[in-house]
Amino acid sequence: MTYNPRPTRAEVSDVANAVLDGADLVMLSGETAKGSYPLEAVQTMAATCELAESVICYAPLFNQLRGLTPWPTDTTETVACAAVSAAAEQNAGAIIVLSKSGHSARLASKYRPAQPIILVTREEQTARQSHLHRGVFPFVYTGDVAAKWDEDVESRIKWGIQQGKKSGLIKSNDPVVIVQGWKGGLGNTNTVRVLIAP
Repeated sequence: MTYNPRPTRAEVSDVANAVLDGADLVMLSGETAKGSYPLEAVQTMAATCELAESVICYAPLFNQLRGLTPWPTDTTETVACAAVSAAAEQNAGAIIVLSKSGHSARLASKYRPAQPIILVTREEQTARQSHLHRGVFPFVYTGDVAAKWDEDVESRIKWGIQQGKKSGLIKSNDPVVIVQGWKGGLGNTNTVRVLIAP
């Protein structure tokens, strides 16, 4: 679409097949850098990606990806996998991940949930990098750190649900799967909870 407002069949097929093959993202270069129709190229690619994602059968894909994962897995991956499974079984609106590094959100993304993954982090770099993973919507939490860990966790979860609702990712009364750690720091993700969005 560098010089044409409409894509060729090959261009559309390439984008759709990349999505169906499991690509986390697709990228345009010449079409937007020097092309005559940059906006149309982005809109066409986005529409093609959405259409391709709509035909994915998520339950068999999840089982296939889980079967390909070497066992035993570490705790963080086990929790991420359990969160994706719970989200499917609950028909959840979203998976909310509290993470400093974004590793838990990346692992959940690996299992291709049908639900969006809302990453709540205090780290701007983590948020920027997380845009590269399928289905991850990062939000930078700028609230104060609460004195007690459980109060801090609850405030970030509440804020994450609010951001999800503002973004149209979550509706009131949706089940929401929460992934969190039992204490601060890296590598402590070990808890999955299911809440109902207020």
